Amino acid sequence: MFPTPYIQSEMNYRKRLRKTGRLGPLRGVALPRRKKFEPVMEAGTGVKVRSGYEKKCVEYFEKNHIRFSYEPLILLEGRQYRPDFFLPDLNLFVEICGYRHMPHYRDRMEFKRRLYEKHNLRAVFISYSGRGSLEKLLETALRDFNQTA
Repeated sequence: MFPTPYIQSEMNYRKRLRKTGRLGPLRGVALPRRKKFEPVMEAGTGVKVRSGYEKKCVEYFEKNHIRFSYEPLILLEGRQYRPDFFLPDLNLFVEICGYRHMPHYRDRMEFKRRLYEKHNLRAVFISYSGRGSLEKLLETALRDFNQTA
């Protein structure tokens, strides 16, 4: 048996190895590719999410019987955006900001904050660094939002 299932014979295997120095598949062979940002973690009632923080949010929403939509597609100024969560009962978008130490991520979140304000969309941005309780942050953010609304 040869190292990859795509190479048919030992001669082809040696020729390929000698020619390129790699053991990859031959040209024209389509390999199954994983999508770049495909949700892979399963949380709660079968909802697939991308991160552990989002998984904790889904579990919090389900535990407290809060209806939500995960990553709904919205169109603003001709571009597509996918906020983390939308709570239809509150008409509220929830963004979980976990990479605050990365400058480009902070800039992106600030851009989204201004964009939501510009289009009069109600949104809550929750900064979480992995310390403390994400559930408490969610609870206080939703309580504060309900008091101001």
